[in-house]
Amino acid sequence: MSDLVAANLFDSGNGWSTRTRERFTALTPELGELIAHLGTSDGFWNWRYKVDAAWKRRARTLLKAAGADELVRYAVRELARGGSFHDVDDPERAIRELGTKPASRARGLAIGFLLAAGWLRRDAEGLSADLAAVARKNAQAMPTYHRVDDNIAGAAFTALGDLPGPDGMEELWALHYDVARAVHSRTALVKAVKKAAARRDVPAHELAERTVPRHGLERDGTLTVGWIGSGVLWWNASVDAVVTLHDTGQVTVDWADGEHLTRTTAPFRSPAGYKTPMRSDSVDLVRRYAQDIGKLVTQERRRLGALAGEARTWLWADWVRYYRDHAVTGVVTREMAWEYRMPGDPGYRSLDPGGAVPADDMPAATEVRLRAGVGAAGSCSGAEDSINA
Repeated sequence: MSDLVAANLFDSGNGWSTRTRERFTALTPELGELIAHLGTSDGFWNWRYKVDAAWKRRARTLLKAAGADELVRYAVRELARGGSFHDVDDPERAIRELGTKPASRARGLAIGFLLAAGWLRRDAEGLSADLAAVARKNAQAMPTYHRVDDNIAGAAFTALGDLPGPDGMEELWALHYDVARAVHSRTALVKAVKKAAARRDVPAHELAERTVPRHGLERDGTLTVGWIGSGVLWWNASVDAVVTLHDTGQVTVDWADGEHLTRTTAPFRSPAGYKTPMRSDSVDLVRRYAQDIGKLVTQERRRLGALAGEARTWLWADWVRYYRDHAVTGVVTREMAWEYRMPGDPGYRSLDPGGAVPADDMPAATEVRLRAGVGAAGSCSGAEDSINA
């Protein structure tokens, strides 16, 4: 690495930069030029998450140099380690970092490597998994606290959308479910999912069912928000509240004020005197989340109702993942009547969508479908066998 590149890009106070310094030294002139170019990504990569066309063309040219692929994979793999770029990895953390810190000189290079990863010729050596790990840590889509970095997360999302092969698409589906809508970089994630799906000719109905948001709900149907140190890690709210999507499809908000708890339904107005100036913005956000969840339930009822008139089938694992176990779609799924057929079975048997058989406990080729001519679950009877799915 030249003295100029080292002075501009290396940061002794950054763990990723310190770990990779030796690997980034004594490079060929072509690889040194690649690193110098990738380090300029912060000249355009901002909250708009757009790659400059001329910068991209130059990067792709430089990526043809011998050893470039391996160098990029190494840089991304190191970014996926521990606390990622910001060296924050604390499962016991109660007080989340607020405010901003001076940007590390190495940040532009890290973003450049992430973007470049999407332009490699193939997804190998766990590259898509490493990109997904970087994305999760920097978009706070993990139970462990990590410092959020929208620009780094957005670059990882974008790379996954550009990366060839099936694994990147699978990682994007999972990220779309896990990354909260409140995280700014989700804009880049949604764009990457659409781009990757279009390139792979994913049918519209599959795109629709695999991109149903969960609005931050846990699998038990609750979203807990609160002051610093409580509630979901990605939301520092000045209220204590729990949004719940019940099995009936009803949405409620429990507002806590000291020891007093008030439950409200749509339009989820807070108790009298609760919306103080300090709480006002958080109250509005909680209400908006609850309202959006209610709207989504209505939309999913409409979508699944339309599916009843189609002759579609799902493989067991896909049905479990995108229907039964989805925090929102699962509520509607349990309202419908389903049936399944294992390989070799002559016909379909009725299926209880509220059961608990894991996907791995059924043959992979098991098919699931909506029962023809049946709306809500239990609206017709029969002598067929049933399974607690």
